Amino acid sequence: MQSAPDVRIQIIVDARGVTHGERLRNRLDVAAERHPGPPIATQVLPFHQLDRTVIERSTAIVFLDAACDADAIRRTGTRIRSILDLPMIRVGGDADPGSIGLPADVSAEVLLATLRGLAHRVPEIRRLQAEIDATTHIAEGVRAEIASIDEELRAASMVQREFLPREMPEIDGARVAALWRPAGYVSGDIFDAFRIDHDRIGLFLADAVGHGVPAALMTMLMCRSLPTRELLADGSHRVRPPGEALAALNAFMVARQGRQARFATAAYVIYDVRRRLASIASAGHPPVLHLPPPGSSKATREIGSTGGLLGVFPDAEFDVTEVELAPEEAIVVHSDGFEQAFPDATNDPATSNLPNERYRAIIDEAGRSRDPDTMIARVRSRLDDHDGSLHQTDDLTMICLRAGTPAASKRRMRGHRDRGRSTPSPVSD
Repeated sequence: MQSAPDVRIQIIVDARGVTHGERLRNRLDVAAERHPGPPIATQVLPFHQLDRTVIERSTAIVFLDAACDADAIRRTGTRIRSILDLPMIRVGGDADPGSIGLPADVSAEVLLATLRGLAHRVPEIRRLQAEIDATTHIAEGVRAEIASIDEELRAASMVQREFLPREMPEIDGARVAALWRPAGYVSGDIFDAFRIDHDRIGLFLADAVGHGVPAALMTMLMCRSLPTRELLADGSHRVRPPGEALAALNAFMVARQGRQARFATAAYVIYDVRRRLASIASAGHPPVLHLPPPGSSKATREIGSTGGLLGVFPDAEFDVTEVELAPEEAIVVHSDGFEQAFPDATNDPATSNLPNERYRAIIDEAGRSRDPDTMIARVRSRLDDHDGSLHQTDDLTMICLRAGTPAASKRRMRGHRDRGRSTPSPVSD
């Protein structure tokens, strides 16, 4: 029994060139008889008969340029490559990407040898094509999964932004502004600025240890779980001091720890406008900054942490530091991301991103503004302008509270007391 041919060749011509194709086929058959080798089967086909089934069963395609339209050859070659990566030969035509060009007077022996050589490569080509197809299928699945994850993270980002205050509190000229800039989709930092009562403003900033969605979820829970008031037996409310509030929040976190402990730093400030007194408690957080009035020669003062990390010891206590704010003095609370926000370009690249205190000079410079919104805008501008701003290494959060002027206090004493209001303020980038 004759074995099935190993080489299946389609000689492609147009309707008027069938005779030319038959001649070439006869010459190939004669050459195959003279030069034994893998069996070869040739078929002459007009363009319109070259369908997908024929292409998939073929070993190689031969275009006879003398019997074909050049544009039809190019269109057909493109269609073939979209189905299968087959070897293609143009006899009497110029080679183009994906095909081999042979002269019109090429001998049947040379053409036969070329076809047999290409046929030897076809199994390997088809194996590689199958691997490419499988890889493409996997890649499409991965792309779809990445797109789904991206959509979910964008939704998570929107939800987290909705937890941020939409307006900043203002009482008797004491004003607040804030900056919140995640390093990724979501932030491990979160803050709140709120009016506690007619006289007091609360500032809260939490920074979870870690990044991504787990850290974001943790800080969102912390922000909504901070106990700012206590209901007394007579039905009245008592404002909980910052240290007491952080201790209660710490106990809440420890009681809900799972197998993997999660920690956070935090700072909580209560500013009493009437007494011009800021009560500050912090849990392993970077120092709160006490800025002098604009134009003053006084130096910025640091108020260090008054306790350890949140989520470690259930009975942790947090001391309170009280700071009296003179007119137009300010309190700045920030996350530790600022320690790496302004790398030193003059240092070795391997060490330029190490924590540094360049941000302190930038805060001092921006703090010359009497308006906290302007101060935050200046810090934001410096972040945008420095080298490496597109590759932020950590989440960045900053809150600035500027005390009111003496004029605001006089209005209060005359009885024209501003009972407090909120001003819209953009906080996130």
